[in-house]
Amino acid sequence: MTPAAAKASVMVRCLAKAADFSVVLLLNALLPVVVGALLGFIYMLVHDGLFAGQSIGKRLFRLKAMHVKNDLPCTIRESAVRNAPLGVATFFAIIPFWGWILAVLVGIPLVALEIYLMVTRPGGHRLGDVMADTVVVEVGARKNG
Repeated sequence: MTPAAAKASVMVRCLAKAADFSVVLLLNALLPVVVGALLGFIYMLVHDGLFAGQSIGKRLFRLKAMHVKNDLPCTIRESAVRNAPLGVATFFAIIPFWGWILAVLVGIPLVALEIYLMVTRPGGHRLGDVMADTVVVEVGARKNG
């Protein structure tokens, strides 16, 4: 991680993820059911690798997903790995009605686990960050000390 980069707060990360999830809901609302759900699923997997480590939500909240070892923005591959846990829940949304029920039943515990890990792990890494060797930092912020 860049020495000058400050770790992003859990609240801001959750707000950014909510903004990204809003994109998924918008795709589902505007497009035919299966097409919207499939595009939402794909977006949920790759969104952190689209704009040099900044999804739409991260861009709004001035965050960036970075690879820990090479200090470069998250790639699409790393994004898919880091977002796989939440992508699983989004995948179920492809199935009309029952899929949405499964998405909620799987998604709520996964989101709770991710938040728990962000709060309790020293580096604020959620499961996806550990899997992809990534960290979310504030853009333009400086680390204290």
